[in-house]
Amino acid sequence: MTQDPLRVIRKGLQAYADRGIFRGFSEDDFKHARASFSFQWMTPRRLQFTVDASKGVLTFKHLLPNIETGSIIYKDLKRFLLARYDNSLPRHRRIDKKRAEIVCTNRQGAISLSLKVRDGQYSYCLKKIVNLVHELFVHLNDSYDDYMCKNFDARQE
Repeated sequence: MTQDPLRVIRKGLQAYADRGIFRGFSEDDFKHARASFSFQWMTPRRLQFTVDASKGVLTFKHLLPNIETGSIIYKDLKRFLLARYDNSLPRHRRIDKKRAEIVCTNRQGAISLSLKVRDGQYSYCLKKIVNLVHELFVHLNDSYDDYMCKNFDARQE
């Protein structure tokens, strides 16, 4: 029996909010097979998360501002994302290509990060995209503290 993707995502996001991981969690829009959510997590600004069940895509919209195509940070970001498929990573940190595909888009310097859901693996993909964004922010804090300070008010230590 196939579960309703929007229900799976809504329930999963609400569980993160109930555990105090996401603050100010709200569902902003719902139309047919698409929904939009917002919450605070790891940054002072609200993050926008969308699900498009008709296309099988989960997206953090405009996750990273001010990253120009061709910049060092952009090239490193692409390498970092590609490495998430690597079999040398522990299974809990690795993304299975058979279940999800990472998509990184850059529109006028704003990075959106998506997972294309394969074979109805919405629960798996929600967990993986949340873990991916967390690992990405840890990586950026470690490697690009000036960028994080300027764009997210992260403390420099």
